[in-house]
Amino acid sequence: MDSGKPERTEKASRRDAELRRSNRLMRRLLLGLKARLDDELRSRHITSAQLRLLHELKERPGSSGAQLARACYVTPQSAQAMLSLAVERGWVVRGRDAENQRLVTARLTAAGERLLAYADGILEKLEAEVWTGVSLTELRAMNTLIERGLANLES
Repeated sequence: MDSGKPERTEKASRRDAELRRSNRLMRRLLLGLKARLDDELRSRHITSAQLRLLHELKERPGSSGAQLARACYVTPQSAQAMLSLAVERGWVVRGRDAENQRLVTARLTAAGERLLAYADGILEKLEAEVWTGVSLTELRAMNTLIERGLANLES
């Protein structure tokens, strides 16, 4: 019976299956890396999400809670909870924005900088382990493909 829809070619079906496989593999890789990082950081009482917040503060000191929430892909409420914990643990100090006194901003403390340096060392070790045996050429090719996919998402 003719449904009025063009039949999918075998090539298109294989491509779709490979796309799903690629998406599953990327997700497994990212979730596995995150789980290993969280395991390694547990002794320092920090999660990979909190680490992302500290990285964002290092890159953009004086960020507001709303800016941090957007950069860390969390809700403003989650960002505020993470910020409060970071302040409580001495990793972050909060203050008022110089130009707009209504905005509360945050900056890393020396303890936050040390924790970030420690965590970066762990992440470098994990990344080296994950990509053992993969050449620079292969990494560049993979990055090019991922960048193309990201550009397609953003267009």
